[in-house]
Amino acid sequence: MLLISKAISQLLLPPGGLILMGLVGLVFWKRGWGRGLVMFSFLFLWLLSTEPIRDALTEPLEFQHPVLDMKKVNVDGTVIVLLGGGIYENAPEYGGEDELGRYAMMRTVYTADIAQKTGLDVYATGGTPLTQSDEAEGEIMRHWLLKLGLKEAYVHAESAANTTWENAAYMERILAKKMIKRVILVTSAWHMPRAVWCFEAHGLEVISAPTDFLTEQEAYDLRSYLPRWTTLSDSGQALHEYLGLFWYRIRFG
Repeated sequence: MLLISKAISQLLLPPGGLILMGLVGLVFWKRGWGRGLVMFSFLFLWLLSTEPIRDALTEPLEFQHPVLDMKKVNVDGTVIVLLGGGIYENAPEYGGEDELGRYAMMRTVYTADIAQKTGLDVYATGGTPLTQSDEAEGEIMRHWLLKLGLKEAYVHAESAANTTWENAAYMERILAKKMIKRVILVTSAWHMPRAVWCFEAHGLEVISAPTDFLTEQEAYDLRSYLPRWTTLSDSGQALHEYLGLFWYRIRFG
């Protein structure tokens, strides 16, 4: 089921959806609406590859929840929960071992910083969704937290969850045994709305700790309006989150 849902979203979201739209337009090129589909697909490919359009998609996601204010954190009865963000499989520079992808690494580094400043326990949660990895993402994140200087007794791993909903469900069960209801939730800023929704749906009090923002923080220049492949990727990530929020509310809401 997870593979099917991922495949469908991959076909619907850019660039897959735009490519399919353009192909349909080419097949029916002789008709006005066919030519319109081709032009529409090229136009949206350009727009989604520019920073202003990307930011119009990412900003409502990334600034829906505040950044962490360490001065306002009540550490009593609180733990840090780190959500996985993808595995970098068979990393050549690490002798072919599985390591953390970009999103997961950024989340892990920020988690280590919070933990060092607060002294709180960390729970890294993530399984092996659609990968060939022998080691769960939760364990890999735990290894990196230890490399970043955290003490072993304060770092824990949950290694079964393959979706954000499962992250929340499994962590609620683990924390309930310890009578803990409040978490500092660390994930990428664009993923925070869906993550908070899932954890609050399971009765946990969430303190958001977003990281790795995609929204541009500087003024635009000429290049901002020109298409760039990384910007298209960011736009696709944002659209994926909107689709994920919609699907989660239908399935779990």
